[in-house]
Amino acid sequence: MANHHSTGKDCPAKTLSYDDLTRLVPDELHFVGEPGRPPYGSPVTEAARRLAKNVRLLRISHGWQQETLALNAGLDRTFVDAIERVERNITLASAEKIAKAFDITVTDLLTPYRED
Repeated sequence: MANHHSTGKDCPAKTLSYDDLTRLVPDELHFVGEPGRPPYGSPVTEAARRLAKNVRLLRISHGWQQETLALNAGLDRTFVDAIERVERNITLASAEKIAKAFDITVTDLLTPYRED
């Protein structure tokens, strides 16, 4: 005798049609996360170059490896490497994490470095 927990004939499996599946998925899916890598050959902005240079200079002046910065900022080491090589466009949230790790503001992170 099948009860309400069994998979016997009293509880047949529901078979979904293709139309049922398409109704379960919204028309537009939204993804929130880091932007992907820019395609090869795409122009790199001056702000991205400045950010990459400043992150590298700050990291080295603190005596940190990329992994140390990544741990302090809550990011992946490969992501930090991609930032320094200007291969990734980062979000404001990631810039804030990096600035917080260095105990500076995002404005400081984007300010041109002056070599005196």
